[in-house]
Amino acid sequence: MNRLSSFVLLAALSGACANTRTSSAVATRPFTPDLARYFDDAADFIEDVDALGGRVAADWRRQVRGLAAESDLIVAVRVETVTLGDDNASSRAYRLTAAATRDPIYGTLPSDRRIDLRVTEGEVGFNAIHQNERRLQARTYLLFARWYDDDGTPRAHWHLSPETEALTRRVREVTGANDPNAPRETVVQQN
Repeated sequence: MNRLSSFVLLAALSGACANTRTSSAVATRPFTPDLARYFDDAADFIEDVDALGGRVAADWRRQVRGLAAESDLIVAVRVETVTLGDDNASSRAYRLTAAATRDPIYGTLPSDRRIDLRVTEGEVGFNAIHQNERRLQARTYLLFARWYDDDGTPRAHWHLSPETEALTRRVREVTGANDPNAPRETVVQQN
């Protein structure tokens, strides 16, 4: 094999592997405008919304119910990378790589336990990410993701919330999920 054909083969393999994080094992579902109010491609940073009380807390509880009920994947993650680049000729986009820190509460992780997230300038979540780039890597979040088909490529609409015991408990109640990370106990009866 000559150098040119080796280079072409390597380039083709690199391109084929570039998007395996989400494309290999992800089933997409329709994404309606109603779902955009939950999956805003943004992060929030308030740990105890219930302490705020009133309408803010009630709205947040509704948001959590919607996210938990409509997510394809709910998992604790740390944001490993945050990059800003051009998405096309006229807009910028943030790309985040989130790595799972535990087994999912709901759904299935890609084999490398990483999820690629993006938000483009002009979308609802862009400014939340832009104003908090550095804060994103400072803690663990619950990632709520809903897979959709973006011209043949599976992508996630998503939301990140600080991982707290209260939020995790509320999500488990809504989804009916048991904690896969909890210690297991086996009862043995002796005669």
